[in-house]
Amino acid sequence: KGDLISIRTSGGGGWGDPLERDLKLVLEDYKNDLITLDIAANIYGVIIDPINNEINWEKTKEQREKLKKKRS
Repeated sequence: KGDLISIRTSGGGGWGDPLERDLKLVLEDYKNDLITLDIAANIYGVIIDPINNEINWEKTKEQREKLKKKRS
């Protein structure tokens, strides 16, 4: 009586292709400390400037194309 048990589990694997995820949602995840710059770039293909917390649109397009080619 009076004891507390807490069980924390990891999140799910997500839904859909990470390279098709809305870029602004990836940015929000970064801003909310849910993902790192490395995860944003290498899983979601989104290049974020950490100084101004903005998406680099040109580099993101290049990164997503590069990641898609690696799959082939």
